[in-house]
Amino acid sequence: MFKSIKPLWLVTLFLLMSLAYPGMAEAHEPIFMISHEAPGKGAFDVHTEVTHERQGDERELEVDQEFTYGLTRDLAVGLSIPFVRKEDTTSAGQDVQNGLGDPKVRLKWRFWDKDLPGAKYAVAAVVQSTIPVGEGDRRLGRDQPSILGGLAHGREGLHWYYFVDARYLYHVKDNDTKPGDRFYFDAAYGLRPVLRGLEETDIVYFFELNYLHERKAEVNGVTNHNTGGDFLFFSPEILISPTNRVMLRGGVQIPILQSLNGQQEPKDFTFKGAVEVRF
Repeated sequence: MFKSIKPLWLVTLFLLMSLAYPGMAEAHEPIFMISHEAPGKGAFDVHTEVTHERQGDERELEVDQEFTYGLTRDLAVGLSIPFVRKEDTTSAGQDVQNGLGDPKVRLKWRFWDKDLPGAKYAVAAVVQSTIPVGEGDRRLGRDQPSILGGLAHGREGLHWYYFVDARYLYHVKDNDTKPGDRFYFDAAYGLRPVLRGLEETDIVYFFELNYLHERKAEVNGVTNHNTGGDFLFFSPEILISPTNRVMLRGGVQIPILQSLNGQQEPKDFTFKGAVEVRF
């Protein structure tokens, strides 16, 4: 169904859909990690995210259309629908797959927050699971879910921010195949150089450090020793609110340390951009 749709068309379509809706821009937060932010009771966010990553001969472009609704001031539920393009170029030729990946459902609970003069501090818990309905025959989805749990803490102010999170991604075994579970630890610092008015263009810069530990995968009960490892990335990014209705975010994740198990190609740069709108 999706094989004939060019990924660039998908990107353009969803960006235009997001920009077409008026609303309040989502809160400022880093792009490669989770945060404590919640949209608020009755608020509805539309979030379009585009990610491009490469490792060796493999490239992946993913367009995520995400919807988040605030059940209460501190409790939010979200749904993310990914459209994926995978490209594998080897000596045997080029293998390209386009289609629907596994959607994700997410629950976020901001269970603590404190306002102080000039700043706000908060902590939130996040639980997320994939829905295994993606096109598994094209290696775009799985037959079993992947479950993520994590905690996020942050500080928001007029001129600077910080965020910290820890996450664990668990893959349920799928037909005797189990990708390596992942542990993430991230930290970010945000800076607003110029304080602007509500109707003026607002710009915030973020600098993230992202750590990933990936366990080895298993196939038919046998460990694949050429998978997994430890990774450290540095991620500069920019957030632009041209009006109080729209937020644009973009960043690049740069590998600075890779300790790979066995024989593997290193990860390359990962690029990510997003458009966010709040109703």
